[in-house]
Amino acid sequence: MKKKAVIYGLIVIGILIGIFLIYEKQKASKITNIKTSIAQVGELKSYISTTATVNSKNSKEYYGLQSKIKKVKVAVGDKVKIGDILVTYETIDLASTVTQAQIQYDNAVLQKEDLYNQNDDIKSKISDFSNEIITLEKSSNPTDKAKLESLKQQKSALAPLSSEKLKQTDNSVKLAEISLNSAKQKLSENKSSIISTSAGVVTTLKAIEGAVGNGMEAVVIVQDIENLKVVAFLGKYDASKIKIGQEVILKNEDKTYKGSVSFIDPAAIKTVGVTGSETTLAVEISILDKAPDLKIDFDVDVDILVGKVASAIKIPSEALKVEKGGKNLVYVVEDNVVHERQVTIGSQSDTEVQITKGINKGEKVILNPSTSILEGTSVKELTK
Repeated sequence: MKKKAVIYGLIVIGILIGIFLIYEKQKASKITNIKTSIAQVGELKSYISTTATVNSKNSKEYYGLQSKIKKVKVAVGDKVKIGDILVTYETIDLASTVTQAQIQYDNAVLQKEDLYNQNDDIKSKISDFSNEIITLEKSSNPTDKAKLESLKQQKSALAPLSSEKLKQTDNSVKLAEISLNSAKQKLSENKSSIISTSAGVVTTLKAIEGAVGNGMEAVVIVQDIENLKVVAFLGKYDASKIKIGQEVILKNEDKTYKGSVSFIDPAAIKTVGVTGSETTLAVEISILDKAPDLKIDFDVDVDILVGKVASAIKIPSEALKVEKGGKNLVYVVEDNVVHERQVTIGSQSDTEVQITKGINKGEKVILNPSTSILEGTSVKELTK
């Protein structure tokens, strides 16, 4: 009997242990594992991150002349200084053309003056005849009567030049003047060479000896490859945050350089592409450090500092949960129990967000809260 009692006792103990283990397992299954971070006080910087294109601060385009290229004096990569001859052209003698045009203009002016003088003489004679006729008409002398008829015939034979004829001579002078100015303009444009007005390196060369330039295309581009800037194009939202003088970090592979916003275009530019139109604003950034590895027209990554808070209560960005309607939530852990907090946010960086209301320094917040994280949920923090 004692042996049976012991066996029964062991069975009861086993059952109780099983029930306890099942209970503990069910209890453990209701606890959610989480990762957390501590709300800290410190400096928070917010940046606009984008890509920009490297440009020269000093770039000069030289357009070709409408003449045959005689000699190309430079090659891509050559260093040039102010006054260096880049390209020479074959020229023609246009001085004689200007001389001929000048003579034609002078003759047209003389003809106009002569015609106007003739017209003035005719008017003067008509006036004299009229005055003399009036006097003779008052006389009863037979000789005066005979003279009167002769004067009337002479007067009737005279007539001033028509306005159309005078207009024609005016037009002749204007046409001669246009021809003269055109000849002078062609002579001034009949240059024999392109001379550099800036120092730098030849980065583009499209001049070909023997070819005839069209005057519409830049045949030589000279750029300063040591004094560089970068140009970024920003959308409406980001552009509104940009100001002259803001600090910039430029990144090229594993190297970083300091920069500063130096110019903001006064007007945005609309471009049309395959996916539709886009409106952006150009922002120029001066490179403050030596950057010999940066090349013109290469892209670089830029981070523009648009906000800085010296002492901000901040948490990792992945601790913030944004619901519909712009409601910002953070889940705080106290004694392994979740408490939902609605918070007000301030500045943000790529990795951190400022909390201006709702969280205190030192509180523990849940990272990447899942939908199962609710007010009152029991949690267990995972150790690293």
